[in-house]
Formats: sequence, C-alpha cells, structure tokens
Amino acid sequence: MQNTGIKAIVIDQIRQLAAQYDIQRVLLFGSRARGDYRPRSDIDLAISGGNAAAFTLAVDEETDTLLKYDVVNLDGAVQPELLQEIEKDGKVLYEKV
Repeated sequence: MQNTGIKAIVIDQIRQLAAQYDIQRVLLFGSRARGDYRPRSDIDLAISGGNAAAFTLAVDEETDTLLKYDVVNLDGAVQPELLQEIEKDGKVLYEKV
C-alpha cells in the first residue's frame, strides 16, 4: 500500500490480528488513506465483524509502531459524517474471504 506512511510490517501485523480476532473487514481512512498525513498522524481504522474490542486493544499493543490508533467499529453506531468519510476515503487493508 503506497503513500500511507505505514511500514509494510505494521500493515502485515494489522492483517494478522484481524484474522486472529475474526474481523471481517479493515479499512484505512483519514489522512493516511488520503496521503496528506503528517509524520505523527494517527492510524484511522474502520472494522466490522469479529471481536472488535480485543482487536482494538491488540492492534495498539502488538504492532511495531509508536503511532496511535483510532479504531471505529462499523457494527456500532457511527455518525453519518464519519461514515461518509470512511466510504469516500477508505482503503481496504484486510477482507476475510
């Protein structure tokens, strides 16, 4: 995945954790998906399915980055404006097949 500023190993770790916690889909959105991020911009993820709480904790603690995560569970209540942003800018990082 190009122009996100996220190391390939971190993206691989996110994918592995998604599979481990039975997450159906992981989308990258926000400044890192658009390519207008700053060096310390957080990593915005939108997820659906699986054990969202465990995934959110694990991704923060078990990935090789000091960047912060903002994880949105699409199975819960999501503000319409945020949902529009995710639909517009979201890039699929992982999808269970």
